[in-house]
Amino acid sequence: MILSSSSNTLVRNFGYFGAIDIMKEADYDAIDLSLFTMTEDDNEFCTDGYRARIAEIRAYAEQKGIFFNQSHTPFRFNWANPNEVEERLIPRTIRALEVSALAGCKIAVVHPVHHEEYLGHEEERFEENMKYYRGLLPYAKEYGIKIALENMFQREVKRKTLGHDTCSQASEFIRYLDTLDDEHFVACLDLGHCGVVGSEAQDLIRALGHDRLHALHVHDNDYTKDQHTLPGLGKMNWEEIMKALAEIDYDGEFTFEADRFFMGLPPALMPKAVSLMVDMGRYLIGRFEAYQKIGRK
Repeated sequence: MILSSSSNTLVRNFGYFGAIDIMKEADYDAIDLSLFTMTEDDNEFCTDGYRARIAEIRAYAEQKGIFFNQSHTPFRFNWANPNEVEERLIPRTIRALEVSALAGCKIAVVHPVHHEEYLGHEEERFEENMKYYRGLLPYAKEYGIKIALENMFQREVKRKTLGHDTCSQASEFIRYLDTLDDEHFVACLDLGHCGVVGSEAQDLIRALGHDRLHALHVHDNDYTKDQHTLPGLGKMNWEEIMKALAEIDYDGEFTFEADRFFMGLPPALMPKAVSLMVDMGRYLIGRFEAYQKIGRK
């Protein structure tokens, strides 16, 4: 199984070339292209030279012997603007899909539209997201890239605590994918997001199954906060998670989204933390492979 990780924190501290160097030295196989800052108008991928820039970054990575396996499109927008979806979210997401494809990514993770209240408005969110994702489908086909829906969470209005949101329940996640019913739409299961809504990641893995689940965001938490920390530092059951992935014969990749584990460290110490993340990733992949062997006997 290919081991990769989000690039956001390292790029912010070391630039793209420095981040690539660190991740290659730590022995990652691939890199998740984090396009979060494409919400900013002056972002390098929002300017006229974006194609040349991403080609330069891709060429540098390939020269170093590493590649971009998936991406994450931007999602932090000005939701106080009632026209934000049409004016900025959709155009930036389309551009991010193109940038992802130019980088060589096979999958781009695209959050559902979920900034408004979820509980009691599930059907409204469903219809809004069917329109949103179907509008992106022609671009996914043009760029030759799959769009991965992600399970979300939301702070509940009444209880003021983290709770269910779009695609956080297996039945709804399956409904979204099966209604879209196109090979360009797959599931990216954010394992940590399962925990913060009180679910077990291994249960959603089994429910989604082999045919729907093709990407992961791997990180840990204490079931109350979205901590995005290294597996083993929270309370999630990683042995059961890897067992479930083996049971469905998961054929996607193992992508960390656990940067908060080292985000507060001095930059000089970050490469050592990245190496530890790789060690943990290789260990968990080893547990997955061990369960695969048991299942084949």
